[in-house]
Amino acid sequence: MKKNFGRTIPVVVSPKRRLGFVGINLVKFMAKSEYYFKNPINKKEKEIMSLSEKKINGDSKQYISWLSENNVYISSKSTWGRPPHPCLISDQTVDEGESSGRGLIAFKNIQQNEKIIEIPESIIMTDKTDFNYDENGASMNEYDKLAIFLIRERSKGDKSFWKPYLDTLPKENDLKLMFRWKMSDMIFLKGSKISLATKYLKKKLDFQFYNLKERLFLQNLLIFPEEIFNLQSWEWAMTLLFSRAIYLQNSKRIAIVPYGDLLNHNPFSTSYIDSKSIPFSNNIEIAMYSDRSYNKFDQIFTTYGPKTNLELLLLYGFSSERNPFESYEIRVALSKSDPRYIQKLLFIKECEKTSEITFPIFFYQYPKELYEFMTFCLFSGVDLSEYSEYFLEIRESTNFKIIKNVKKILS
Repeated sequence: MKKNFGRTIPVVVSPKRRLGFVGINLVKFMAKSEYYFKNPINKKEKEIMSLSEKKINGDSKQYISWLSENNVYISSKSTWGRPPHPCLISDQTVDEGESSGRGLIAFKNIQQNEKIIEIPESIIMTDKTDFNYDENGASMNEYDKLAIFLIRERSKGDKSFWKPYLDTLPKENDLKLMFRWKMSDMIFLKGSKISLATKYLKKKLDFQFYNLKERLFLQNLLIFPEEIFNLQSWEWAMTLLFSRAIYLQNSKRIAIVPYGDLLNHNPFSTSYIDSKSIPFSNNIEIAMYSDRSYNKFDQIFTTYGPKTNLELLLLYGFSSERNPFESYEIRVALSKSDPRYIQKLLFIKECEKTSEITFPIFFYQYPKELYEFMTFCLFSGVDLSEYSEYFLEIRESTNFKIIKNVKKILS
């Protein structure tokens, strides 16, 4: 997939000079964005998504058995009062003709608002899951507690309740998130925002680990032996949390949700995983409903949230070519060649604004504030002393020609 790392584009707007900015053809973009909603998968894609036993490895078989034993309804056959589960695990899925790894695909035709998954609370991991250690002054958040829990459970081996699930997770050498790249590879991203974000994330993770090591691990070596609780295992756990942890809005907590974390991201999906109360019970379940209808063999998607490609690449290790939340930055400034530059500068300071502002440019829209500021930059032939701060807002009385010029610059 194409990786866009973002850049800032400076633009000086003057009433005498109109500098163009490359816009987006919205009609073409939206037509492309609906490709995988309307375009049926071809024969090759069906072959890649084949659900034969040969495609499902040993770890997956044990994992499926573990899910069934722990009341996750994934039966492909109808039972008393229940239809077949609509999904199947595929070790190889396809998104827009490219392999997207393990995921869930439709076992049958799925209707909109149909329940896709239902997972009991008993198998999810949260910061409340068997965490009874004295923090000893260490500043710990939900991610820290979950990371410690993951490392400890992995060290238990066969004794861990979650072993079948943990066996399906990537090993240290398979995790390629950017903060684990070699410095020789990071050189290729020099000067980009993703490079700076990666360095910041790496420093933050290292700081938190060494803080916990000093205040918690070294004070309890019998519980946290160094050969298990080290920087390498910490990075492994945090990488899994970045890419798999789900924020349950109804419960207001972060959780690792086995089976639910198999769903891949689609920026156009509105389905999300959340907790819900079980009728006539004090328990909750983790569920997700389809936001649209799916055909048999379609890959089923969820949303990881309105994330830019920088966030997706940094936290999940991939980017989306047609990401509606991807943005570039445009820096707009007053032109010093503007005959009313001094007057505008004084006016904008009175409004507690600056003469140079950076705006995000999204694929599908421009910010209202950008229109407002560019209108102000292009405005001429008026005594600004007659206006107040509301001048910076677009109103019906604003000169139509100015609005037309603003749109021309952005098109």
